[in-house]
Amino acid sequence: MSTLKRLRGLIPAWDMPSDPVKAVWWFLHWLLKVVVNFFWLPVLVMVVYEVRNNMLVNGIGSGIVSGIVTLIVGLVAWAILLGLLWFVNIVSGVSRVVSDVKNMQKQQNEFLRQSYGSPFSGFDADSGQSGPRRERERVVEGTITELDEERRKRRS
Repeated sequence: MSTLKRLRGLIPAWDMPSDPVKAVWWFLHWLLKVVVNFFWLPVLVMVVYEVRNNMLVNGIGSGIVSGIVTLIVGLVAWAILLGLLWFVNIVSGVSRVVSDVKNMQKQQNEFLRQSYGSPFSGFDADSGQSGPRRERERVVEGTITELDEERRKRRS
């Protein structure tokens, strides 16, 4: 049972995003994690295969040497994949931090706009007057016909 739990722990969680572009990159990252975690299986199979075939053809010394060379090549390939995974993890972490900072700045700006209005809410640069703009605007009351009459008077 503990072996199954350990193997289950090697497979990363399946939390694929719904955005197709993000899903492709997420899947490639997930696949890289799985390959790095289970790369020992094909290396082990290739070492056994090389040792067996070279022992049958050239003797036990050649089989052991070819097995060691195959193991070294497999470990180098695994180290390259592990380095690539570390690099991808660092880049995705930095990207996530930058995205979070942008979202926080956006939320902060929206909050400040809602709370305090524009940065120059106390002073209107166009008119040079202070105070909220809503108080300075002319409020026109009346019916549509009265407004039409006022327009006609202004034109004439």
